[in-house]
Amino acid sequence: MAVDKLPTGRMIRAARALLGMEQLDLARTIGVDRRTVSRLEADTEIPVNPLKIATYRKMRDALEKHGVIFLYRSKAHGEGVTLKD
Repeated sequence: MAVDKLPTGRMIRAARALLGMEQLDLARTIGVDRRTVSRLEADTEIPVNPLKIATYRKMRDALEKHGVIFLYRSKAHGEGVTLKD
């Protein structure tokens, strides 16, 4: 798990799609409203608000527990998601 990195909203949305998970399922898993997940998935800015950061971390951690691996942008590749083998 990449503790110091946060996935983008696009990465969260892609991870959910890969798992076949609805926004409501993720929201219930982390204890927030479905609209919160929707808003954060649409976010294009890097979060600076501590509450947003904490919610992104919860989403990241919950999705990683389901087997998602977040691939963060690097010189070798762009951002993305995949599943553990």
